[in-house]
Formats: sequence, C-alpha cells, structure tokens
Amino acid sequence: MDRESLRVALAVVTGVAFVGFFLGTSAWDYEDESVIDEPGTPEPSVPEALSYTELRAHPRATTTGWSEDLAALREAGPGLFDEVTLPADKSAALAARASLRAYDGAPPRVPHAVRQDSAAECLACHDEGLRFRGLTAPALSHDSYTSCTQCHVVEASPVPGGSSLPHDPRAVANSFDGIDAPTAGPRAWSVAPPQVPHRVFMRENCDSCHGVNGRDPIRSSHPYRESCTQCHASANDAFPVLP
Repeated sequence: MDRESLRVALAVVTGVAFVGFFLGTSAWDYEDESVIDEPGTPEPSVPEALSYTELRAHPRATTTGWSEDLAALREAGPGLFDEVTLPADKSAALAARASLRAYDGAPPRVPHAVRQDSAAECLACHDEGLRFRGLTAPALSHDSYTSCTQCHVVEASPVPGGSSLPHDPRAVANSFDGIDAPTAGPRAWSVAPPQVPHRVFMRENCDSCHGVNGRDPIRSSHPYRESCTQCHASANDAFPVLP
C-alpha cells in the first residue's frame, strides 16, 4: 500500500470514530413503553440487610416456633434452687432411659433426626441441657467431642426411605444380653447418702442425669452442691473394677 492510500484509510477510520463518538454521547429523547407508571402507585421498597450484630439481637423466634432463643429457654427451665418434688415410683423413667441403650453403659441412641456432620447442632441443646416443649435434652455426661454420631447412632435410618428397605440377608442373629441398669445405690445406713451404683467412665458430669434437667425420678434434691463424690462414694462391692 502506497503512502497516499494509507492516508485515505486513516482519514476514513478517523471519521468513523468521530461519528460513533458523537452518536453514542448524544442525548436521545424517547419513552420506554415497556414500563408504565400508574398514577399513585407506590415505589417498591426493599428492606435493608441486617448486620450480624443486629441479627443476634433480632427477635427471631415465637413462642410456638423451633427457633426459640437458647438463652431464654435455659432461663425458663428449672433453677438450681427450685423446689424438687421426687415421685415415689421411678421405674417408668428408668425404663424409658434404658430403652435408648443397648445395655447399661452403652451410648444412648438419638431419638430424633440429626445431621451426621454437625456436632455444633448437638451441643446447642446438650452442652448445658434444657427443657423444650415438654421434652428434656440432658446435658452431656462427658467432655464434648467433635464426632457425636461416632458413638451415638440415630434410631431411624438417616437415609430417606430407609425404614422401608428390605431386610439385609447378611444380618446375623445376636444373643448378646447386656447387664441391666441399676435402680439405686446402696446406703451404709438408712439416711446415709446413696452410693454411686454404676461406672463413672464417660459419666463424669453427674448433672447430666441428676441435675435440674434430668429425669424427675432421679433428679437430685440439692443440685446446687457441686462436689457430688464428697458424699456419694462409688459402690466398689458392686463394681470392683471402676475406670
């Protein structure tokens, strides 16, 4: 291409660029017929997103919902110094407790649906324990661990439709018969503190069963006393080898 042709091409490109610039920046007066504003129609309002600090203070729950504030639930529960009335018959409560265990000392099964990978959800209710809608979520009897479902299995299959699956032909009959849970610890004399009738391994937190959120028949009448083993000794005769 000679020099003259290059000049002509450059002039054409420059002219097209100027025309495009002025056309693009010029104001066009037109009416968008796709949006028709009716007289008196209020503009839609979008609520502002709350910050995390505001969400923590926001009343998220109602008295009938599942998202009640945990602190409010714990405050509404039994207190350390509330009067405790123990029923005379505790066999029904002990049977209900034993129904969740394969044998005495076995980890209790979980009677409700859980997420298999969320220990935080378990600890929300069972870290300190609380009462909710007539049900009791006992506190942990041992230190918290990161994998609750490694020991505590759910009663119902977590797989959708798992309860209707056919019987596994590989299942083997099991005749194992674990020991029954003790009903009460022996006393040295009539008004002596009862001895601990069970092993204490993984049951170091006595409040789990005997605290304010324990089952009524086996609740302590004095949960405000913090040193249980100062008065309640282990029943070594019943369990000669205690962990």
